[in-house]
Amino acid sequence: MVTTVEASKADANDLVVLDHALEQLPADSPVRALLANLHGSLASGKSATLVEQDAQLSPNQAADLIGVSRPFLLSFMKSGALSFTMVGTHKRIALPDLLEFNERRLAAGKLVAEAAASAASRERATVEAGAPISDEALSELDDL
Repeated sequence: MVTTVEASKADANDLVVLDHALEQLPADSPVRALLANLHGSLASGKSATLVEQDAQLSPNQAADLIGVSRPFLLSFMKSGALSFTMVGTHKRIALPDLLEFNERRLAAGKLVAEAAASAASRERATVEAGAPISDEALSELDDL
């Protein structure tokens, strides 16, 4: 099961009801923590999604959940980077598989960004450390 609460559809009364429910639950209650997160998201204008741990998601639901396009997600499914099962003619992705895939995807993106920044930094240092071009060499380049 996947349930999304759009912040734009939650009104002030909904937040009051959540406040009241939070007051009724003990501080160490996991349900209180869940409701507090829901309240915080809605109060700050962010939508919230509740997904069962053993949920089997459609590619559309999975793509929405991790913030990528459906075709992008399908390309990873096709390549085998994201496992899925077939239920009849429909593809389904287990939530734990999706979350593990997304962690790997984000970590890989971070590594690529760090490598690019490091390469640019090395290139900049190499250029800055290089010998300056002489006036004679500049003149030759101008003549070309």
